[in-house]
Amino acid sequence: MKNHIKKNIEIVPANFTSVTPWIVSSSTSKMIDFLTTAFEAEEIPHSRIENKEGVVINAVVKIGTAMVMLFDSREGWSPTPSLLNMYVEDVEKVYRASLKLGATSVTDITTMYFGEKVCRILDSFGNIWWLNQRIEELEPAEIKRRAATPEAAKGIAYIQKSLDEALRAQKAFFAEAA
Repeated sequence: MKNHIKKNIEIVPANFTSVTPWIVSSSTSKMIDFLTTAFEAEEIPHSRIENKEGVVINAVVKIGTAMVMLFDSREGWSPTPSLLNMYVEDVEKVYRASLKLGATSVTDITTMYFGEKVCRILDSFGNIWWLNQRIEELEPAEIKRRAATPEAAKGIAYIQKSLDEALRAQKAFFAEAA
């Protein structure tokens, strides 16, 4: 019997990274609708698999350069929210689109000392998204200089406070859903 195993198989499949987010939600179909509209995600053809009950047991979307895997939660499972960080070309556009689709703002768009605009949303499935737009390419010395300013301290304090509020809002979201 011949061995038909390819000798040089790539460890990570094409278009994936070593770590791939997996979002479990109450409705993968609705989650994909949100992702395609708010984040311009593309569902990977033939990746959606449903079991005989019609439950999505696998689906894959591409958002920017990242692959994201999804499947439906099952009755009796604990909530499994995701915390996701995403870089976008236009943070204002993505933020507005997300809110229009039912997401809740948990961190307003804030310009940070390290050259990025950042914000956070809680989507209608209970996931928290960090949305980032790089606006400057800075040298480490400039980042260090800016980090020592009162404006940087104020920005970090706001980001931390809003993260605490976001995680509390996420907890409330799942308590209400139960």
